[in-house]
Amino acid sequence: MARRITFAYAQEGWSFEDGEQQDLKQNAQRVIPVEYTRDMEGNLFCPVCYTNLIRSPKENNHFSDGREACFAHMSKYQDIKCSLRSLRARGKQYANLEEAQQAIDDENLVIVHTFLQDIPEEPVGVAAQEFDETPLEDKNGPLTDVPIARHNGQSFILPSKITTVAGICRNFDRNYYKYFHFPAQQNAFLLSELLHDVTEVSKENESRLLYFGVITSTFSAANNPGPENIRMTKLESNDNIPDFYLKAPEQTCTRKGITDESTGRIVVMYGQITANGVGLCIERPAWGEFALLPKQYSHLLL
Repeated sequence: MARRITFAYAQEGWSFEDGEQQDLKQNAQRVIPVEYTRDMEGNLFCPVCYTNLIRSPKENNHFSDGREACFAHMSKYQDIKCSLRSLRARGKQYANLEEAQQAIDDENLVIVHTFLQDIPEEPVGVAAQEFDETPLEDKNGPLTDVPIARHNGQSFILPSKITTVAGICRNFDRNYYKYFHFPAQQNAFLLSELLHDVTEVSKENESRLLYFGVITSTFSAANNPGPENIRMTKLESNDNIPDFYLKAPEQTCTRKGITDESTGRIVVMYGQITANGVGLCIERPAWGEFALLPKQYSHLLL
């Protein structure tokens, strides 16, 4: 993604030195660079380290070379560590168990034990198109040994979640700069660092990662569609490959709102990249491993 800081918190009267971080997260307005107005000067804050941000350039929506305006940290806080200053995703580590547990309690860290595998019972009287903001399906997982300590060889036993990609997409703007520890990861990373654009994928990958893509077409692969037939959802793809598909059962796609009318929507997926003829695909993800991103959050990924 081109912009490291996709959005800022805007709240008049709040300060990094004296303000409560929870107050900022719950009550501040979330603004993107193009929404900046002069009255926001001095009232913009980083969604990760909570220090003041500036917009550059201040008056125009583009630099002289055509680049879009962006948010940047103020130099007075250069000693405050923030992963959004970094050019590389290095992950988050914690000094001790208490610090890690506090991050979970403050909803800044989520330990994902697994993604929900089985299809839940369909709520009575709820149509598929109403699932743009999916019901929460999170369950408490087991205590999990996770290697997120600052000292080599150490790990912490922490509570985990059995969750869904749809649950992550719900309140996506709040989750975007939250730390997640996915299965088999060595560190916790910001969700923004975990998301991989399928247009940048050109080969198979056995590692299970979080991807997103824009739907260009979607159709049932059978002449007589049935619940177990595969729906082929084509995504915008890398120029070096012929095509990229999400291949998932028709019944599951219908429940998630992926239909013939879904062109232009963003789908988020967790899984392996495998071959699909001469192209690539993510094939048969479990129920909790893919979902449409609600439309109101599309600007965070496009």
